[in-house]
Amino acid sequence: MPKGKVLAWTLYDWATSGYGAVIATFVFSVYFTQEVWDGDGGAVAWGWMVSLTSIFVGIGGSLLGLKFNGIRTHRSVLTIFIIISTITGLGLWFVKPEPEYAILALLLVGIGSFCVETSFVPYNTLLRVLVPPERAGRVSANAWGLGYVGGVVCLLLALPIIQSGIISDINLANVRAASPFAALWLFVFALPMIISLYRIPQERMSEPGYATSNLNKNEIIQLLKHRGIWKFLLSRLFLAEGLTALFAFGGIIAASLYDFSTEKVLLFAIALNISAGVGAIPGGHLDDRFGPRMVINASLVGLILCGAVIGFTEGELIFWIASISLGLFIGPVQSSGRSLVAKSVSKEEAAPLYGLLGFSGRVVSFIGPLFVTIGISITNNDRTAIWVIAVLLVISLIIMLSTPKSLGQIKTDLDGKISTQKN
Repeated sequence: MPKGKVLAWTLYDWATSGYGAVIATFVFSVYFTQEVWDGDGGAVAWGWMVSLTSIFVGIGGSLLGLKFNGIRTHRSVLTIFIIISTITGLGLWFVKPEPEYAILALLLVGIGSFCVETSFVPYNTLLRVLVPPERAGRVSANAWGLGYVGGVVCLLLALPIIQSGIISDINLANVRAASPFAALWLFVFALPMIISLYRIPQERMSEPGYATSNLNKNEIIQLLKHRGIWKFLLSRLFLAEGLTALFAFGGIIAASLYDFSTEKVLLFAIALNISAGVGAIPGGHLDDRFGPRMVINASLVGLILCGAVIGFTEGELIFWIASISLGLFIGPVQSSGRSLVAKSVSKEEAAPLYGLLGFSGRVVSFIGPLFVTIGISITNNDRTAIWVIAVLLVISLIIMLSTPKSLGQIKTDLDGKISTQKN
């Protein structure tokens, strides 16, 4: 295992989590809905943006997964996406708390989010290339855990930017400065992975099986016919929808239901990220010992129970306790989904399957935010978002319970048929 390259790979979760925590979830989303958007429809407008972005991520990610051909393609796509995400994040500085900047804000966040989310197809594929299957659970979990720690550190550094008074609060410049900071955070900590990919010897670029997709259309169709893959992808579809809605509306719900200020939303985000990081690390060891399927199912049960507590109760203290408890299960359920694929496919099949995994989780993941948006519009109650998310997670659990413990070690024989070898 090339330890230096694995560490550089792990840092990418650290890099993207700061971007997601500050821009997509806790700071800019609240700033947009409360300060930029004129009136009460900010959450709905934000939901439509997230929904449309998810559609493009699903389509783009699946197409990229089928087209990847060697490490050269991976590093080129990752480099382009990182640069675009950085530029759009820097551009959010110019979004002032005035309605005429609303469209610009939605476009910049949508483009940046598309690039960050789609970049996870080549990034996840590299897990199967750099790490042997028996260690995939721990490495994946360590990356998720480090990512959540990165989100916490980024938020902790963003908090004094907002509160210190060094940056003027005229036109909320202090709040706006947090987004460019997160963009630079992404760029700086994503660089090690890009540099490590460019240092791979040229003679290994075309090495068979080295992050290369050689499956044709018919082989992909036969791959999808495998029962475990169908059910796993379907379960991940509903899970991704629920988590997308949770990340998109988490800060908004806290600010709306309990009148959280920007500073309090940041503290809430920090607490949630810490709990998610704490949960991810032991989840990886349980993954390698008992299998990713068990970790996914247990995490889904935990998420549903915590969501029910939040939905049924109104006290702020209970909201804090349940939300932090919920965070403990977010890291493991995401990390084990990634490791389940890494443990179940060959290097040649990793890219297309990760692309299809992204497709199943994104091409219709607009449904989660869309249902939340419609529910809020009909009930005029932001608490509706909690119940929509809970229902999506329950459906994911029901499907996952009937999914085999392993997808099987999938191989393509000379006749183009799919055969399976159990791990």
